[in-house]
Amino acid sequence: MPNRLILSAILLLCAHAAASSASSQQTSLAERISRAPDGVVRVQFASRPGTCGDGRDMIGYGHAFFMEGMQSFGGKWSAEQCVRGPVRVSLSVANGRVSALRTSVGATWSGTSARVTDLGTVSAAEASAYFFGLVPQLEGRSKRERLLLPAVLADDPNAVPRLIGLARDGSRTQDMRRQAIQWIGLLGDASVVPALVAFVRQNSPAVVRDDDDDDQGPGEDGIANSAIAALSFVRDGAGVPALIDFARNGSTSVKRSTVFWLGQSGDPRAIATLHTVIENPRETDGVRAGAIFSLSHGNTIPAREFAYLRDLYPRLTSMRLKESILMGMSEDESNGSGWLIEKARDRSESIESRKKALFWAGQSKATRTKDIIAVYKGAQETSLREHAIFVLSQRDDEAATNELLRIAREDNDKQMRGKALFWLAQKDDPRVARLISDRVTR
Repeated sequence: MPNRLILSAILLLCAHAAASSASSQQTSLAERISRAPDGVVRVQFASRPGTCGDGRDMIGYGHAFFMEGMQSFGGKWSAEQCVRGPVRVSLSVANGRVSALRTSVGATWSGTSARVTDLGTVSAAEASAYFFGLVPQLEGRSKRERLLLPAVLADDPNAVPRLIGLARDGSRTQDMRRQAIQWIGLLGDASVVPALVAFVRQNSPAVVRDDDDDDQGPGEDGIANSAIAALSFVRDGAGVPALIDFARNGSTSVKRSTVFWLGQSGDPRAIATLHTVIENPRETDGVRAGAIFSLSHGNTIPAREFAYLRDLYPRLTSMRLKESILMGMSEDESNGSGWLIEKARDRSESIESRKKALFWAGQSKATRTKDIIAVYKGAQETSLREHAIFVLSQRDDEAATNELLRIAREDNDKQMRGKALFWLAQKDDPRVARLISDRVTR
């Protein structure tokens, strides 16, 4: 009998200990952090699949990339030192309140001189919920690109509903809502598309400016544009049909943002839509030019798209559209450079088109400096010769500097010698100082 009593007592004690342990874990991460002494509190948890970092300032996930003081949503990136690991968060705590946080991903903690309380590993779900709850407290104080990171990088399936709620919360700053929307696209699947479409429609300007100003493009800082970008992030191209609809039926500002993100998606349906927009004479030149830019500056654009733009060029009458193609050809490392040089030499083109072609040829790494020099020597127009000198001045190679020195010393045209000397004076080259000294002492 006594043995049974002892056994029962032991079982009760074990049960109580287990309950206490579970209660301790459920007491909430918030309580454990608030009870920690002043200093730094460390916590780590499982990261979402596909998350990597360098253990310090760099973090990558999908189409998002973060470094100290900067962030990038969309596009592609690569970094050999980005390795998978847990999310590690260091929180600055004073009087039980968090004043700042720092997030890293990697295998080790970075050093700190402050007093450290290490809470060890916690569940990703608990961590995500806690860090979402910190948003109202730290919003506007923490570095904006870092505040949401621990909440969204935690391996927790409930992040997307919380992000949608955050994006809908009108009491949050526009910047926080925009970031929440971008993360909805990065983390969500086809089920988030209706919410993103609603953000576009509900947050487009009540008074639509359908003018064609340059500042109406994809750089606009607004909820609607963030939702358009997020649609291009949604996995498996699930957001592309909605983008195509906006490209056809949106306001001018919405269309311009949409065509940019269609090109970033790289989806064949998106590329076909850009062709339609570019060739639609009823569309504004601003939207069509934006579509050309998107097609030539998008992710993994195949060479045939550059060939398409070159074939389209002679059929265009708008100078703005032709200039957009000239700029786009600087991105074509296979045939763009040679085509631009041909246009710069083509006397059937307007002088402005020839100058634009030469400028963008000069911006391309594939262009040989000797081809720019040949344009200079063969040009009969003073303005084109002057422009060629400027283009040479923008290149860092020795051949360009040598040609400018030759022009400054030997060219028969005094005006060209003066132009070359002006641009040479902007360079830190001892030969330039000697040339100027020789001119002064003559």
